[in-house]
Amino acid sequence: MLSVGNLTFGGTGKTPFVLHACHALRERGCKPGILSRGYRARGPYGNDEAILLAEHLPDVPHVQNPNRHDGGLGIADRVDCYVLDDGFQHHPLHRDVDVVLVDAIDPFGGAWCPPVGRLREPLGALSRAGLVVITRADLVPAECLGGVMRRVRARTTAPVATAVFAPECDTDLRGRDVLLACAIGNPEGFRRTVAALGMNAVRERIYRDHHPYSREDVADLSGAGLPVVVTEKDAVKLRPLWPDSPALHVVKVRFEPRDAGQEIEAVFDRIAALVAAR
Repeated sequence: MLSVGNLTFGGTGKTPFVLHACHALRERGCKPGILSRGYRARGPYGNDEAILLAEHLPDVPHVQNPNRHDGGLGIADRVDCYVLDDGFQHHPLHRDVDVVLVDAIDPFGGAWCPPVGRLREPLGALSRAGLVVITRADLVPAECLGGVMRRVRARTTAPVATAVFAPECDTDLRGRDVLLACAIGNPEGFRRTVAALGMNAVRERIYRDHHPYSREDVADLSGAGLPVVVTEKDAVKLRPLWPDSPALHVVKVRFEPRDAGQEIEAVFDRIAALVAAR
């Protein structure tokens, strides 16, 4: 089992990494399945992550169940390994590798647990990691990234890798004023991604993570008189409600390791070797 998690509340890019991991494992001949809690799932299709993962990985079994052991049993006859989504704090299940994602923009959540900060557990928990991946490494200055890496390495002997989320928009909006809208854990990351694509986010609508968009929200956004730019996670909820005009513009991101990603590839090789050894 490959666990993907983080230390902070908020988005570090787990879903793009899960997509990347499933593709990498399949390239190695594995048959992965995804286990998620299903936070704020609504209806038979699960939450926004479930819908997005199904669009990209239609033939990879994915179960959203707070009891992930039971969820895993339900697909055991179709898979030979599991990717445990948001699993770093889910101690009941054995995992062969714990991958912990750290967002370079907000790496340590104020360095405190709630109510003061946004850490799920103290930084010393990094000692349990099998690999730490610092994401959005391209969206902070080099000296800031270096500082994050030093703090991480002070708390773990695990390999530390860096990665980016390569973005693309379905429409070239470089130089255009846009309305940025999102309901994700890390809106600052999306702001910087939109800016990196050359757009000018002159207005924003920032909603709570996993916000269930309403027709009133859609009327507000579509009537703003600006191109509306959203993430893929927002798009899966907005599309069923969105009018024919104006168009909704979606920014997609792809997980890309830096420096050839040998540490990350080694994790996938390890899982594939365990599967082959059974």
